[in-house]
Amino acid sequence: MTSPKPRFYCSLFACALLLVATGDFSEAAIITISIDATGDWSETIDASDLQAGAGSDLKSTYESAAGTGLLTISGTSGNGDTWRVDVRRSDTTWHTNFTLSVKRTGDGTGGGSISSGAAYQAIGLSDAAFFSGAGDRSGIPLQFKLEGMSLQVPPATYSTTITYTVSPP
Repeated sequence: MTSPKPRFYCSLFACALLLVATGDFSEAAIITISIDATGDWSETIDASDLQAGAGSDLKSTYESAAGTGLLTISGTSGNGDTWRVDVRRSDTTWHTNFTLSVKRTGDGTGGGSISSGAAYQAIGLSDAAFFSGAGDRSGIPLQFKLEGMSLQVPPATYSTTITYTVSPP
């Protein structure tokens, strides 16, 4: 009888939350910048993932396709509104051996600029700066990497939710 193999599932979650007041509060202009995330990544790990067949360990690293996730930043008043995207994860069922990382694989489209985030960054349980930019941007492509898979990890379905937050830099 074969035991079930570990399965990894990651879903993207959208978060919208930035209110910035500018000028004198008696005449405040309020700008709402929002972020929207789409996409998900699911990886089924089985005997075909053994490094050298029966008796060997599993491949330890798995990557999604580039553009598996997409982010859209909207609601800026033009190229002058700067923002920073933070990232964190909230585990549903997770193993301590796992490291989940994310990187930006392109700039998306739109006005303004975008910087940082082009190298893999481990996603932790608290917000960490991911990348920054200015102006509206749509279709910013993301890629994910899972490290730490091994036969030492008990077979189960593992999942986590990734939260992106946009805020002033």
